[in-house]
Amino acid sequence: MEAQYLRAFYDLASWIRLAPLLNGPYLPFSAWSLRPGALVKLLDDIALNDRKVIVECGSGTSTIVFARYLAERGHGNVLSLEHDEKWATWVDRQLTREGLGDVARVVHAPLAEHPAAVKRVEWYEPDTVTAEVGAFTGKHGPVELLLVDGPPGWEQDRKMARYPAVPVLKDLLAPGASVMLDDVNRSEGVEITKRWADECGLRMDLDPYGTRTAFGTYPG
Repeated sequence: MEAQYLRAFYDLASWIRLAPLLNGPYLPFSAWSLRPGALVKLLDDIALNDRKVIVECGSGTSTIVFARYLAERGHGNVLSLEHDEKWATWVDRQLTREGLGDVARVVHAPLAEHPAAVKRVEWYEPDTVTAEVGAFTGKHGPVELLLVDGPPGWEQDRKMARYPAVPVLKDLLAPGASVMLDDVNRSEGVEITKRWADECGLRMDLDPYGTRTAFGTYPG
């Protein structure tokens, strides 16, 4: 019970800190959205380490909040990969409505077989990832922050769906880049972080405040 109260307090404190970036058009939150504490941790990393090149696996409220902050700050860009075409369209239109289309962009990347996948679990379509992320980093430089919040991995046969993110994108990560994995509270999330450590040298620490995330720094 004490841990539950601690999580609730941390979420409330995080909402208060996020208030300046939420003072705009309504943004939908769901049970699958990043917890506010995780969003604050990412924004702190962007601010304190001057992150300018951000890639997300999975788009949503975080995409728009990042874009609002980067636009306010005056520099930085976000690219989000999204498997759900309807949701990708909504987020991209919201960015356009807010005049943030030059800061952030959502790419519809359907799920497909990927050579880096575990047990043939589909990930984002390989050619789309190669072309879009390659063009993005070619223009803006290596990725300084990678948020892995997609594709969905809660179905029984998709437990390792988020594993390919680091193996596929590691050569595009800047030395010292930050990586966050969401929904790591499930057992497969821990397995993913262990595989990233063994195969890519990326050590991830579980967040102690119940945000369901693990955070690490890519050694490069």
